[in-house]
Amino acid sequence: MNPVLQEFCLDLDRLRRICSVSEALTIFRSCAHEPGMITDEELKAVSSRLHETTLAAHAEMPILNGVLLLYLAGRFENFVRELFEDLSDTIAGQCGQFTHLPRQMRDNLTKYTAEVVANPRKYGHGENGVIAFVSTMADNLNGRPLVGVNSKCLSITSENMWPDTLAEIFSRIGASNLWERLGQQASVQTFFQMDQPEKATKEARRFLTEFMGLRNQIAHPSGALAWPSMEGTIYHINFCEIMGRALADVCAVWALTLGTRQVRVQQAAASDAIQHA
Repeated sequence: MNPVLQEFCLDLDRLRRICSVSEALTIFRSCAHEPGMITDEELKAVSSRLHETTLAAHAEMPILNGVLLLYLAGRFENFVRELFEDLSDTIAGQCGQFTHLPRQMRDNLTKYTAEVVANPRKYGHGENGVIAFVSTMADNLNGRPLVGVNSKCLSITSENMWPDTLAEIFSRIGASNLWERLGQQASVQTFFQMDQPEKATKEARRFLTEFMGLRNQIAHPSGALAWPSMEGTIYHINFCEIMGRALADVCAVWALTLGTRQVRVQQAAASDAIQHA
């Protein structure tokens, strides 16, 4: 399993365990409390206190669901960036020269490195990061053997991970038709109970759009906000895992094709040049 995906799934399991605790507290609150049935005095005191607390916090418990969803959205966005950076580094590792990278990747490395260098703090980088980015970009453009690229510059975005934002990030390295590829994954079709790729794609985009909209409502709550249910929170966690695994599978294919495809093009061009010399 891709290490980035593995760490993401571990975090999702942590969220599920928190949900289990919340569900257990809800069940405990609804149970008839019989402290006389507990013989251990310390356990009896703790049980009574816990029961009183869950009763008092009943109306506030949905806020916990919102907090979990807020974390989940941020963790999903971070996962997408890390997976994209991993793919970018993998492609670069297959190419001996900067000119062997996909054209879109070359153009966007220059574009987004310049953006980060001009506004480093906006994207969470300090002076040392800027120096490293400039040095790497200079080596790339000077034709030195390709030992790395500024993948962290390529992944920047000022938007939440809306469907179009997700697709646009991957298009920066020539990875196109992301949503169509995701809709073709059996796991995505199974999750949405649809056997047609086009419908699965549409539904996945719709759900992510609603998820990001809900994320913004939770981050900036108003009196009209309807806090999500625990069932809804768990469904969002499952959605993120399904999409994460599907995205990792698509990236595994791109990792085998994007870099080598461009290398073959370069080799073919060089061979033609020699034959016509």
